[in-house]
Amino acid sequence: MQNYKKIISQKLLPKVNNPGQYIGGEVNQILKDWDSCKVKVALTFPDVYAIGMSNIGFGILYNIINQMDDVLAERSYCPWVDAGEIMKKEGIPLFSWESRNALSDFDIIGITLQHELSYSNVLYILDLAGLPFRSADRDEDAPLIVGGGPIADCCEPVADFFDCVVLGDGEEIFPQVIRQYQQCKESGMNKNDTLLKIAREFDSVYVPKFYEFSYNPDNTISEVRVTEEGVPAKVRRNYVEDMDNTPYPTTPLIANTDTPHNRIAIEIMRGCPGRCAFCHAGHTKGKLRYRSIDNIIDIAANSYPATGHDTVSLLSLSTSDYPCLTDLSSKMYEQFSGKNVSISLPSLRVDKQLKDIPSQIVTTRKEGLTLAVETSSDIIRKAIGKKVTDKDLEETMLEAYKAGWQKVKLYFMVGFPGETKEDIEGIVKLASRLSYLRRQVHGTPASVTASVSWLVPKPHTPLAWAPQRDFDYFMNARRTIIDACKNLKKVCVSLKFHYIESSIFEAILSRGDRRLGKVLEEGYRLGAKFDCWHEHYHYERYQEAMANCGIDPAFYTDRERDLSEIQSWYHLGEEDHNLLYKRYQRMLKTIEEGPDNK
Repeated sequence: MQNYKKIISQKLLPKVNNPGQYIGGEVNQILKDWDSCKVKVALTFPDVYAIGMSNIGFGILYNIINQMDDVLAERSYCPWVDAGEIMKKEGIPLFSWESRNALSDFDIIGITLQHELSYSNVLYILDLAGLPFRSADRDEDAPLIVGGGPIADCCEPVADFFDCVVLGDGEEIFPQVIRQYQQCKESGMNKNDTLLKIAREFDSVYVPKFYEFSYNPDNTISEVRVTEEGVPAKVRRNYVEDMDNTPYPTTPLIANTDTPHNRIAIEIMRGCPGRCAFCHAGHTKGKLRYRSIDNIIDIAANSYPATGHDTVSLLSLSTSDYPCLTDLSSKMYEQFSGKNVSISLPSLRVDKQLKDIPSQIVTTRKEGLTLAVETSSDIIRKAIGKKVTDKDLEETMLEAYKAGWQKVKLYFMVGFPGETKEDIEGIVKLASRLSYLRRQVHGTPASVTASVSWLVPKPHTPLAWAPQRDFDYFMNARRTIIDACKNLKKVCVSLKFHYIESSIFEAILSRGDRRLGKVLEEGYRLGAKFDCWHEHYHYERYQEAMANCGIDPAFYTDRERDLSEIQSWYHLGEEDHNLLYKRYQRMLKTIEEGPDNK
């Protein structure tokens, strides 16, 4: 085994932009003795250092695994393209940030499945690590490649690249998988038998090699068959029930470079009561589970001297639904009174945005307020489960302006079923109206940004059976919004658009099956990587890749699906698809009936 510390320092760091992201040795880093640990785990994030260092789940697993006896966890991230080219030229494999050992020398490589556009970076990781892409092509000495994260329950496009995938919350189940692996390794069990043992022992761990797909002449799935006895036909998600007794790092890693979230981040709740029709996370994170106020305060109090951060961010899918948010906010203020620490409360619902922020928290930043409006149509909001009206928005923003907020960011989506041109033009009208409301308080309009994305129907949601709008529809909608903004007498609204081609490919991968694995491989061969970075994403590569592989993208995007059709995610998760489909039909009926629907 070769250690690459010296060669990294001599041949990589002097030649790359922003070398601080590769040096390791961060404050609060954990470095365990390599030789004394029986199982070595490389936690690998499929994006650059700054993004990975901001990921809460990644830091939680790093802390938990390193608390295990005889086990170490080290970190790795995707080198930016300049570093990747140098590494290939100099023969430097992808390495861990702590010990500088090659990832191929670890027993387990855990890769976060954060979003669909990170799939190409899964191949980038394996390529830089010197490992074959497909599990079937890796030998007995290769590390076990384990996936997990937010989209693990719809991972079929990358299933052939992983040995196993952990579904749901990883804090409890992943350490158990590591222990099972250790037992199998010490008993001399080969990789196939080890994976079979894991698949039989853990009904929340998906081992793709033990599931076989067959297809109908029209390319739909005819059957998903389990090939080994004792392997579950349906893999469920694992859920952490008691958040207070689940370890949470109070000495989080402090990045060597700027990151998007330089703050103490505390997850206060899991789950979401909203369950909006388009939201994958809302439907898959499980029932509401809360961290107690005392536990949250304790984490914040211990993290503050260990980090030096001056902001505490209280995070969840819907922070306003934390049952004691007012008491929590008050106690946070008391804890940090006089220390110039700001309390950040993101993910607040419009109808609770202000009353759950006590007026005594003078340190809460009020420069910008972010609201997920989704659409300008009250009817579509009602249909998708977004319980807010234009009247709610206006009342909320008027109070927000009185409380001192000056800037507003509104998130919209285009592409909902039943959407009209008036709904699309209404995005600018609503944004403008909310901006001019501030005149009633301060005499000048607010600065409003309307951020527009394109609807991607997601698995495990009521919209899973809906077609995605095509490229021309989205382009026409974009022009409509821009023209509506130009027609304003005074420009008080700025526009920000998501990349249309990214959303289309995201939709292909989101509901895709294993046949897309060869498209990802071909796309990577054509140069695809960092697809979530606009300067590196080129849809033309994937169009060429799909053509080379005989894949019709419209099969995955443009068609409406029937409940009877077997979908590529039906064997992953525990949703009642009949209930979700019924909600989809009710949603369509609500939109069709319009304002007269009660």
